[in-house]
Amino acid sequence: MASLGSAERRAFALKINRHTSAEVRRNFIGNYGLYHSRSNSSSSPTAYVNVPPAYDAVEPLDLEEFLMSQLRSEDSDLMHEFGDFPDDDLKVEQVEKERRTIRHSVPEDGGDLDPHVRDCVKSYTQPWLVVSRRCQGDGWSAYSERVGLHKVLHKQIFESDFQPENKDKPVKSPTLAGLSDDSSRTLTSCDFNLRSLAPDQRVEGLLAFSSHEELDRFNQEARHAKRHPEVFALYPPPDEDDAVEIRPIPDCPKEHTGERILIRCQAMKFEIDIEPIFATMALYDLKEKKKISENFYCDLNSEQFRNFLKPHTPHVDHSTLARSAIFSVTYPSPDIYLVIKIEKVLQQGEISDCADPYLTMRESDSTKNRDKLEKLKSQAEAFCQRLGRYRMPFAWATVNIMEVISQTAASDRDVTDSDSVKGGKSSSMDRKAQLPRRNSERFTSMEEACYNVHTFKPATITIPTIFKQEGDRLSDEDLLKFLADIKKSSTPQRRIKTIPGCIKLDMSPIHDTPQACLSTELIPLIPVAEKNIRPIKEVLEFPSSEVYVPHNIYRNLLFVYPQRLNFVNRLTSARNIAIKIQFMSGEDPSCVLPVIYGKSNGPELLQEVYTPVTYHNKSPDFYEEVKLSLPARLTERHHLLFTFYHISCQQKQNQSGNCETLIGYSWLPILNCDRLQTGQFCLPIVLERLPVNYSLHTPEKLPPQVPPVKWMESHKGLFNLEVQAVSSVHPQDNHLERFFTLCHALEGGTTFPVRIKDEKIPENKLEHELKLSIISLPSSNLEPLVLFLHRVLDKLFTLIMQPMVIAGQTANLAQIAFESVVSIVNSLHNSQELFRDQLGRNILLATYLYWVFRLPDPPRDVQNAGPAGSAPSSDSRYMTIGPSTAARVGSMLLQSRIRSSSNPDIPAQQASDEDAEIKDILSAKGLNYPGSRVSTYVETSNYQNSAGSTRPSNRKQFHEELALQMVVSTGVCRENAYKYAWFFFELLVKSMAQHVSQLDRYTVPRRSRFSDRFKDDVTTIVSVVTAEICTILVKQQKEVEQAEKINISLAFFLYDLLSLMDRGFVFQLVRNYCNQMSAKSVSMPTLISMRLEFLRILCSHEHYLNLSLFFSNPASAPASPCPSISSQSSGSYQEQQRILALFDLSQEFKQQHYLTGLLLTELSAALDMESEGGKVQRKAINAIYSLLCSHDLDDRCVKTDVRAKVSALYLPLVGIIIESTNYLDFTVCDTRAGKNKTGESEDDLENVPPINQSVAMAIAGNPFNTLGRNVLISMASLVKFMLPIGMTIVEF
Repeated sequence: MASLGSAERRAFALKINRHTSAEVRRNFIGNYGLYHSRSNSSSSPTAYVNVPPAYDAVEPLDLEEFLMSQLRSEDSDLMHEFGDFPDDDLKVEQVEKERRTIRHSVPEDGGDLDPHVRDCVKSYTQPWLVVSRRCQGDGWSAYSERVGLHKVLHKQIFESDFQPENKDKPVKSPTLAGLSDDSSRTLTSCDFNLRSLAPDQRVEGLLAFSSHEELDRFNQEARHAKRHPEVFALYPPPDEDDAVEIRPIPDCPKEHTGERILIRCQAMKFEIDIEPIFATMALYDLKEKKKISENFYCDLNSEQFRNFLKPHTPHVDHSTLARSAIFSVTYPSPDIYLVIKIEKVLQQGEISDCADPYLTMRESDSTKNRDKLEKLKSQAEAFCQRLGRYRMPFAWATVNIMEVISQTAASDRDVTDSDSVKGGKSSSMDRKAQLPRRNSERFTSMEEACYNVHTFKPATITIPTIFKQEGDRLSDEDLLKFLADIKKSSTPQRRIKTIPGCIKLDMSPIHDTPQACLSTELIPLIPVAEKNIRPIKEVLEFPSSEVYVPHNIYRNLLFVYPQRLNFVNRLTSARNIAIKIQFMSGEDPSCVLPVIYGKSNGPELLQEVYTPVTYHNKSPDFYEEVKLSLPARLTERHHLLFTFYHISCQQKQNQSGNCETLIGYSWLPILNCDRLQTGQFCLPIVLERLPVNYSLHTPEKLPPQVPPVKWMESHKGLFNLEVQAVSSVHPQDNHLERFFTLCHALEGGTTFPVRIKDEKIPENKLEHELKLSIISLPSSNLEPLVLFLHRVLDKLFTLIMQPMVIAGQTANLAQIAFESVVSIVNSLHNSQELFRDQLGRNILLATYLYWVFRLPDPPRDVQNAGPAGSAPSSDSRYMTIGPSTAARVGSMLLQSRIRSSSNPDIPAQQASDEDAEIKDILSAKGLNYPGSRVSTYVETSNYQNSAGSTRPSNRKQFHEELALQMVVSTGVCRENAYKYAWFFFELLVKSMAQHVSQLDRYTVPRRSRFSDRFKDDVTTIVSVVTAEICTILVKQQKEVEQAEKINISLAFFLYDLLSLMDRGFVFQLVRNYCNQMSAKSVSMPTLISMRLEFLRILCSHEHYLNLSLFFSNPASAPASPCPSISSQSSGSYQEQQRILALFDLSQEFKQQHYLTGLLLTELSAALDMESEGGKVQRKAINAIYSLLCSHDLDDRCVKTDVRAKVSALYLPLVGIIIESTNYLDFTVCDTRAGKNKTGESEDDLENVPPINQSVAMAIAGNPFNTLGRNVLISMASLVKFMLPIGMTIVEF
């Protein structure tokens, strides 16, 4: 260099022979960089490396103070625009629930509801509460959505690629270029006769004069012409395994629906048409031996036949005119049958007698049998006029809809299902579609053919076989046996008569809800039909197996199934037996409620229904399904009333118009000890009259009456029935029922003692019983626990937040409630039935946190369950004075302060026998139950907030209590809490966000948003989680995946805290994490990998550039991306040193640009580390590359000055790449594994393969960093993002 003095040249010359070649190699390999001294990883794969001091995280700046000072001193628009987060960055908003119906399905009598029902209605109707950040995902989401952008670019054609079109005019003499391009022949000397060659086309402007400035301007314009604005988007994104910064947002909770099938009943035709016929359709799963849908009633009768029934149908509601139904199938099975049961109006005679005309007469003989048909029609009309409200079974038909679906998957034609009815293939089908096997853990034993229900093509099904119903085989058990026989052979084992006729159905998949559709509660669905068209009904599914989807809508339905009646031993003429079913709110006849859903072509809701009648049968079976809408408020007076009648089919001369003869009564109270009664029952029948106050007792336990009650067959159970509830209000689980009942007893309005089953709980036992119920919550069955998961968690968080005063004593429930939450979280994660996302989060819990959770109601002044309760003082701030507990976490001693978790105003009491019982239960479950806590309180006036917070200090904050419970937990509870720390981290973040949203952000600075005590707890939690990660990596190496998930959850926690807390405090937590990880004996590749994933998540923050203070670079690079002709003269030595300092990853850079410095440090360490196949190196390079891509696609980085500042932020990357160029050969696996190509050890320096250029120049005497300095100077002039560096990274 010409400007260097002679002294420097002499010093340079003296260095030539100062060292031998071997010493230079050792110096190059041993001292240059951080980790160029490498161990043989193949010989000791678990070798641990001493971490150099340069790898430790530096002390971060006080970011809040720095930003305030910069914003006050700088006048730059860039500083004010990007110096701090936007004021409206945090959004806590309510999102209205997306309803399928035009209105919420809520009880009409919503004024006077039980506390549990009221909470359920509120939960199902209130909006979602979503916490988001305005810029969250900018750049990253755009980058992930731009996959395959490079495929749509236009191909660029350069001069070398352009070939002119061949013209018809012959060329007399070739050109030199033509000869060069013609590779098909060998050139000879005669080809180069210059006289015979035609001249090439002139290059315009070749000899034109141009100044240096003009040429620089031209080159700059050419570089920017047709340049794609987002260069990094042209490269495909990295592997999904590396993209740990993507935290999926769970889907919004919705009402569960399976695969939906629309079935439209087109026609039901017999050989003769003489009377009204009624169809009932339902789905049955033969494999599970279960009915899997409610009944759908269809009326295809003509107007003439409907007029026969007018005396019994006062009005017809539009909702009952449906002929199409949408069935839902959650678990498709090859054995799902659609069963169509056909009924007719009750007539005199057996089923066989009534079916005989249908068997003997033909449509072709209608002229011949006209008189007979008219007579039969007249008889039918007479029976309809007199017995129109009663039905009798007539026939049934079935079709295997899953077989039809499989056959129509690749065909769009009508199906004649004559063989499908018999279990065989349809003759009209050419082939059976091959469908993929369904991936379901539950149905691993499913047969070869599996069914993709939502993709089959619409089909028309014609069922030509209709079976005559047998009067002694009416139950569902008999029906399932018939279906099994049909499946096994083409002919049922027992001969069944068939009735000539056919049923025509249309079947199609449902993707979008059609117009004029009604829910199962008959509420119109969206979209609403513009015209008054025939409605379509949604049929409620009874899934064949459990469905783990929490309740999302209010639904409170009851299904009653009369099954069997036994009057065989009764000497009576009662043989045509019908049962009238009513829902009563009291014992007076006027107390009957119109809550029973009607059938087709009639009223929507009824006060009573009758079961079909089997002619002359004293022990009939029933198949009726009675659907009721349960009142929201149930009392002990509500009951089902069953009235048994004998129906006279033929009117006698001395008989009045009434055809009913009373036989007896029975009833079933809806509530049993305040719990909904469901299941199988066998009820006795009382004769003559109902006893007084009968509704308060079950028929089996009716107390003695005066006069005595007259029972049929000595109080023997004669009537079998089943009651099932589909309710999002009644849990139907012992543990959940007990928990909800006791919780609402605390809210007042409850008369003590509280009744739970046969148990009466007085007020002084309420706390003990509530604790037991909280402990037993995780023992609930999985399905009801999931169904009521949102309500259970809400109640537990309320108990954590609010101190309860029972009989003048404070109920210490917070810790037990927290431990129950931990146990529930553990149970849901361990269940094989539930799904988890790629981060290991349980989907149900993630959905609850994102959409449902909101802060519990603030503690009330009085939480008194009785008159003796006293209110704690509201003007007090709770603190705890007690012995501190030390817990060793790794090499650190964490001081956990013991504080009261409920109301510390009440002194701790001595443990009672009941508390000892709870301790025994907790110890048996492996949980922790610490002893009493000595607590007191300090008045608010005496408490000085060191942070200067302006928020009221006397309010108990949920995030503070939750953090406290995490800190003081021990044993199995602590282990599981930190194992699934993601749940509690996201819970903390959302509660903190709601707390911040309630503050005045302009008067409350970040430092004062949260108390010092809470910050101490957060510090402790982060240290404990970090120690857990280190412990797993050191002692439980088989659980590395678990450590990675915990590490990711901790990173996302700090990622979220950056938007809520003092950012300098969060940076300090990051520093503690990095140093605590480095202090453990973890293998270097594992350590770098864990820290890389941690930092990659933090750097994906939407305000990463602000957090890295990119706008405060101490110096900027030259403005041109390559040296111009006019600037090729070298500058001064001092200028070169200044420029070189921009590329140095110095301590000052790491401190000021904290996250960037940490990430670049990890990159440097990864590039210098040895790892099999370069896994760690690729992970580090992908992290940097993804970060650059996100900047390139961020709309906030469009301005040139912003891009220049961002590019300067990554200048140290140039030096890192140059220093590590010799180690970036990922293709030579053996050499990177610690051996050279000859298989000898790397320790033998004399056998190292030919040295690289840098080593050779060092041996030759060139200063070691001269090459790097020259390259750095040449690359120091970047204006945009360092595109050459990005390309270099991609190539690596």
